[in-house]
Amino acid sequence: MPFVLGIFLAAVAATLPAAEPDDAGRPTMRSLGGSDGPPSRRELVDARRELKTRFREPLAHTETAAGAMRAAETLFTASVDEQDRVLKWLMLDEARRLALAAGDAEAVNRAITLASAVYEFDALETELRSLADIPLRGIDPGRAIRLAQVAETLSMRAETDGRTALAVSAQSLAIRAWQRVGDMPNARRATGRLDELEAGLQPR
Repeated sequence: MPFVLGIFLAAVAATLPAAEPDDAGRPTMRSLGGSDGPPSRRELVDARRELKTRFREPLAHTETAAGAMRAAETLFTASVDEQDRVLKWLMLDEARRLALAAGDAEAVNRAITLASAVYEFDALETELRSLADIPLRGIDPGRAIRLAQVAETLSMRAETDGRTALAVSAQSLAIRAWQRVGDMPNARRATGRLDELEAGLQPR
């Protein structure tokens, strides 16, 4: 999927723990507040400069999905040993954004999972909003299948956490992804599961 470096730069500038989607229309990882949450707007200023300087080379080659995912992998690897919690957050959130632009649901999940191990934010909601922002018509069948699988896993996690409405939304996304690839058996199975979840939302 083609996309230009300018989109990346706009995304980096908008990587903030805000309550609304960023200027590019893509969701951000939202803070739940407190000292263990994502960095503040002010804390991110210097980290953005450091990110662009340190990873100038890989981030200069994100015109294609393959280039974006190579950059995301570089950020994933570097984030493991990064001690600066502000820069670490920025690395993981930018990796998530690149994965989102490339339509890679598994990498989106990976970024959010890694971030949620360090910072307190609504990981389930963030993952749902991120996955829903992947354009189904713009990804190949293989990525659509992986999106369906990740969305169904997210639905199960949300149900376990007692967040049935979120589980319903994730399951609905999975159904659309299965339909995108013409996998009607899995679409019907997922629809049956959706019916069960929606029944749980009905007043008793």
